[in-house]
Amino acid sequence: MTIPDRRPSKADLGPVTREYVSSMGWRSVNFHTHISLVNTYVYVEVPKAGCGTMKATLGALEGARMNPTHAQRFQDAPHNGMKSGAHVRPYQLPVDLLEEVFTSSAFHRFTVVRDPASRVLSGYLEKMQQGLRQSGPILDQIEATTGRRPAAEDVSLGAFLDVIGAQDSRDQDPHWRRQADHIGLGIVPYDEVIHLEDLDASWPRVAELTRTPDLAESFYCRNSTGASTKVNDYFDDVTRAQVRDIYSRDYAEFGY
Repeated sequence: MTIPDRRPSKADLGPVTREYVSSMGWRSVNFHTHISLVNTYVYVEVPKAGCGTMKATLGALEGARMNPTHAQRFQDAPHNGMKSGAHVRPYQLPVDLLEEVFTSSAFHRFTVVRDPASRVLSGYLEKMQQGLRQSGPILDQIEATTGRRPAAEDVSLGAFLDVIGAQDSRDQDPHWRRQADHIGLGIVPYDEVIHLEDLDASWPRVAELTRTPDLAESFYCRNSTGASTKVNDYFDDVTRAQVRDIYSRDYAEFGY
């Protein structure tokens, strides 16, 4: 059976949706955008910036409309990606409603970002040092450049930064993609950009954004790398300068 390509034409998308999709790609916009039509909010996920906690909390919030067991499903497996039924995804909406989701004051739009150094270190420690699939393109590039393919765990932080620093944001893996570009900052109007470092004190604001006054965070990301406490152990003056250069817009836009 041949399955037709039913992705909407960019020409049919609204102007904001079209610009965001053009910058980051239809797949990324679908995968990282979590829409509640009931509570009229949009959470745009930034990988390695508390996304496990956010998806567990918000997924349980939405799933509880069905039953407690359904809510528990999202607490237990917040990273189940496109299989998740807790939120609506962009591809499921008609283009006019999708444009409204990304622009209308009827919807609250928010995200959580993280200090660029601890975030990229977290990606490096989890994906590279453990040799997960996201390490493959990095190793491919090192091999193409040097003629030698190292083991993933032997790639230094500096060599890792060399590779990703040469990539455009769209070509970077989302786990270390430049955050301002990833969320379409300047394209999508956000009501709130929360610092992960301030998340513990920000749950009342998240409750306002999700229109659920009784919302309380009670979940956590089980896969935490503890990168925030390891920055000084891994970075030197050279790698700190690399991070400042690669993520210069994140530093400027988010005040880190």
